Amino acid sequence: MSIGNLGELAHVWEAIREDYDTLSSDEYDQSVLDCAARLAADPAGRTAYAWTLGLVLMAPYLGYAIDDTGKPEAVAALQATDSALHDHPCTHDEHPYREHEEEFDLDLAEQLLGLSDPTAPWEEDHCREAWLCPRNIAGFARVALDIIERGTTWDVSPRLPIGTEETITRLSAVLHGHPRAGTDLEWELTAPAQDLAAATSQDRPGCLLTVHAVAAYAASDMCEAPSVLEELINALEKTLPYYADATCGHTQHAEPPRWAPDLAELGIQLSSAGGRARYERGRRQDEGPPLENLLCPVTLAQIAQDSLKSLRSRQSQLIADPNADAENAAGAFDGHRHGDTDGTVAT
Repeated sequence: MSIGNLGELAHVWEAIREDYDTLSSDEYDQSVLDCAARLAADPAGRTAYAWTLGLVLMAPYLGYAIDDTGKPEAVAALQATDSALHDHPCTHDEHPYREHEEEFDLDLAEQLLGLSDPTAPWEEDHCREAWLCPRNIAGFARVALDIIERGTTWDVSPRLPIGTEETITRLSAVLHGHPRAGTDLEWELTAPAQDLAAATSQDRPGCLLTVHAVAAYAASDMCEAPSVLEELINALEKTLPYYADATCGHTQHAEPPRWAPDLAELGIQLSSAGGRARYERGRRQDEGPPLENLLCPVTLAQIAQDSLKSLRSRQSQLIADPNADAENAAGAFDGHRHGDTDGTVAT
C-alpha cells in the first residue's frame, strides 16, 4: 500500500493545511487537483486512504478560498469515495474518523506516513487496520466534505467555520485591551454588529452574546469612535423586535460568562451550527447549562436592552463632550479605565 513519494506529498499537504488562509495559490490549487484526480481515478482503491487524507489536510484551504478552483473536483472525488466505501462490511466497533476533531489534523500527516509503512512505529488509539478500513476512509471523505462545505455531511465531529478561531483570537486581544499589531480596531468592534444584523434566527442568539461583550468595551472610555457606537446600537435596535414577546417557563436562568473575552468566544461559537453542536458535545462532559436555558429568549431580551442602554449612554456623553470621561458609563467593564480593567461585563 505504499506510494513512492508519499513523504514529499504529505509535507506539501501539511504546509497547505498550515497556510490555509492563502486566498489563492496556483501551486496549492495544483496540489488539490492532482490529489483529487488520483482519488477520482480509483475511489475504492488500495491507495484511496492516502488521497482522501490528503484532501482532509487541504480541505481548510478549499473551504477558505474565495474562488472554486479545485473545489468541484475535490468534492466529486470525495463523494465518490464515500459512496463506494461507506457500506463496506467490516468487524470494527469504532473508527477513528468518528472522533476526529479539528485539533487532530495536526497529527494527520505523520499518521498518514505511518499507515503507508506497516513496519513503522504505531502508537495510536486505533490500530492500522481500523484506520485503513474502507468505512473509515469513507468517514474521512465525509470529514473533508464537511470542512469544505459545513453541514453537508453526517456523523462527523462538528467543527467551527473556517477562520473562526482566528476571529476569536483577534477579538479577545481587543477586549483584553491589547489588540494585536495591525488590528483594524473599528472593524473588530463593528463586525459583530454586522453579523448580528444579518443573522438567521438560529445564529442570532450567539451573535447577540458577542455584541453584548463588545458593547461593554464600546461603552467604556476605551472607545471614542461614534461610528462604532452607532453600528452597535443599530444592530441591537434591529434585534430587539425579535424578542418583543419573549416568554419562558424557566424557574432559573443560566448566566453567560461575565469575563468579556470568554463571553465573546462563547457567542462566536454559538453563532454557527457546528459551534452549537460542539457546545452540546462538550456540555455533556462538563455539565454546563443546556442551550435552551443559556439562550432563553427572556434572557436575550434583557441582554439586548442592557447593552443598548449602556451604548446610548456613552453615545450621549460623546455628543455632549467628545472628551468626556466615561469611567462610570452604564454597562462598562467593572474597574475599566484607560486599559485598567478586570474585563467583566456588567449585568
